[in-house]
Amino acid sequence: MERQDALKLFKKLASSYPSWKVDRDIAENWLEELQEAESENCWANAKEHIRESKFAPSIAEIVKPNARIVADREIQRTRQMLDEQERLRKKVPAELPWKKEGLSKEEWMRKTIAEHKAKKS
Repeated sequence: MERQDALKLFKKLASSYPSWKVDRDIAENWLEELQEAESENCWANAKEHIRESKFAPSIAEIVKPNARIVADREIQRTRQMLDEQERLRKKVPAELPWKKEGLSKEEWMRKTIAEHKAKKS
Protein backbone atom coordinates (compact mmCIF):
# COMPACT_ATOMS: atom_id res chain seq x y z
CA MET A 1 0.00 0.00 0.00
CA GLU A 2 1.28 3.49 -0.80
CA ARG A 3 2.11 5.74 2.15
CA GLN A 4 -0.66 8.23 1.26
CA ASP A 5 -3.22 5.42 1.15
CA ALA A 6 -1.90 4.04 4.46
CA LEU A 7 -2.19 7.49 6.03
CA LYS A 8 -5.74 7.90 4.73
CA LEU A 9 -6.72 4.49 6.17
CA PHE A 10 -5.08 5.25 9.50
CA LYS A 11 -6.92 8.59 9.71
CA LYS A 12 -10.21 6.82 8.99
CA LEU A 13 -9.55 4.38 11.83
CA ALA A 14 -8.47 7.16 14.21
CA SER A 15 -11.58 9.23 13.44
CA SER A 16 -13.80 6.16 13.84
CA TYR A 17 -12.39 5.50 17.32
CA PRO A 18 -11.97 8.95 18.94
CA SER A 19 -10.99 7.48 22.33
CA TRP A 20 -8.10 5.56 20.71
CA LYS A 21 -4.91 6.83 22.31
CA VAL A 22 -2.44 7.32 19.48
CA ASP A 23 0.91 9.06 19.58
CA ARG A 24 3.50 9.65 16.85
CA ASP A 25 5.32 6.33 17.47
CA ILE A 26 2.10 4.34 17.28
CA ALA A 27 1.08 6.14 14.09
CA GLU A 28 4.49 5.48 12.48
CA ASN A 29 4.33 1.82 13.43
CA TRP A 30 0.87 1.54 11.87
CA LEU A 31 1.99 3.30 8.71
CA GLU A 32 5.01 1.02 8.34
CA GLU A 33 2.87 -2.09 8.67
CA LEU A 34 0.11 -0.79 6.41
CA GLN A 35 2.61 0.07 3.68
CA GLU A 36 3.73 -3.57 3.56
CA ALA A 37 0.16 -4.90 3.40
CA GLU A 38 -2.25 -5.30 0.50
CA SER A 39 -4.46 -2.24 0.23
CA GLU A 40 -7.65 -4.06 -0.79
CA ASN A 41 -7.50 -6.38 2.24
CA CYS A 42 -6.72 -3.55 4.66
CA TRP A 43 -9.60 -1.37 3.50
CA ALA A 44 -12.07 -4.26 3.57
CA ASN A 45 -10.94 -5.34 7.04
CA ALA A 46 -11.08 -1.77 8.34
CA LYS A 47 -14.61 -1.22 7.03
CA GLU A 48 -15.80 -4.52 8.50
CA HIS A 49 -14.12 -3.76 11.83
CA ILE A 50 -15.67 -0.28 12.05
CA ARG A 51 -19.13 -1.74 11.39
CA GLU A 52 -18.74 -4.63 13.82
CA SER A 53 -16.62 -3.45 16.75
CA LYS A 54 -16.76 -0.59 19.20
CA PHE A 55 -13.07 -1.13 20.05
CA ALA A 56 -10.11 0.04 18.00
CA PRO A 57 -8.47 -2.71 15.93
CA SER A 58 -5.00 -4.18 16.20
CA ILE A 59 -2.64 -4.01 13.24
CA ALA A 60 -3.03 -7.76 12.75
CA GLU A 61 -6.81 -7.42 12.36
CA ILE A 62 -6.38 -4.90 9.56
CA VAL A 63 -3.44 -6.33 7.57
CA LYS A 64 -4.63 -9.97 7.50
CA PRO A 65 -6.14 -11.42 4.32
CA ASN A 66 -9.84 -10.58 4.16
CA ALA A 67 -11.98 -13.73 4.07
CA ARG A 68 -14.49 -12.27 1.59
CA ILE A 69 -11.74 -11.17 -0.81
CA VAL A 70 -9.98 -14.55 -0.55
CA ALA A 71 -13.28 -16.33 -1.27
CA ASP A 72 -14.07 -14.03 -4.22
CA ARG A 73 -10.63 -14.67 -5.70
CA GLU A 74 -11.05 -18.42 -5.27
CA ILE A 75 -14.44 -18.24 -6.99
CA GLN A 76 -12.85 -16.31 -9.85
CA ARG A 77 -10.02 -18.87 -10.17
CA THR A 78 -12.56 -21.70 -10.19
CA ARG A 79 -14.63 -19.98 -12.88
CA GLN A 80 -11.53 -19.50 -15.01
CA MET A 81 -10.59 -23.16 -14.59
CA LEU A 82 -14.10 -24.30 -15.53
CA ASP A 83 -14.12 -21.97 -18.55
CA GLU A 84 -10.76 -23.38 -19.65
CA GLN A 85 -12.00 -26.96 -19.22
CA GLU A 86 -15.11 -26.13 -21.24
CA ARG A 87 -12.97 -24.54 -23.95
CA LEU A 88 -10.76 -27.65 -24.09
CA ARG A 89 -13.78 -29.96 -24.08
CA LYS A 90 -15.14 -28.21 -27.14
CA LYS A 91 -11.86 -28.91 -28.97
CA VAL A 92 -12.35 -32.69 -28.54
CA PRO A 93 -14.05 -34.20 -31.58
CA ALA A 94 -17.75 -34.63 -31.00
CA GLU A 95 -17.63 -38.28 -32.01
CA LEU A 96 -14.67 -40.33 -30.87
CA PRO A 97 -13.44 -42.97 -33.37
CA TRP A 98 -14.19 -45.96 -31.12
CA LYS A 99 -17.69 -44.66 -30.48
CA LYS A 100 -18.28 -44.30 -34.23
CA GLU A 101 -17.47 -47.98 -34.61
CA GLY A 102 -19.46 -49.00 -31.54
CA LEU A 103 -16.37 -50.35 -29.75
CA SER A 104 -14.80 -49.73 -26.38
CA LYS A 105 -11.65 -47.64 -26.43
CA GLU A 106 -9.54 -50.72 -25.64
CA GLU A 107 -11.14 -52.80 -28.43
CA TRP A 108 -10.66 -49.96 -30.91
CA MET A 109 -6.97 -49.59 -29.92
CA ARG A 110 -6.34 -53.35 -30.29
CA LYS A 111 -8.05 -53.33 -33.70
CA THR A 112 -6.09 -50.23 -34.83
CA ILE A 113 -2.77 -51.73 -33.70
CA ALA A 114 -3.58 -55.03 -35.44
CA GLU A 115 -4.46 -53.15 -38.66
CA HIS A 116 -1.23 -51.15 -38.41
CA LYS A 117 0.82 -54.34 -37.95
CA ALA A 118 -0.97 -55.97 -40.89
CA LYS A 119 -0.12 -52.99 -43.13
CA LYS A 120 3.57 -53.20 -42.18
CA SER A 121 3.78 -56.92 -43.10
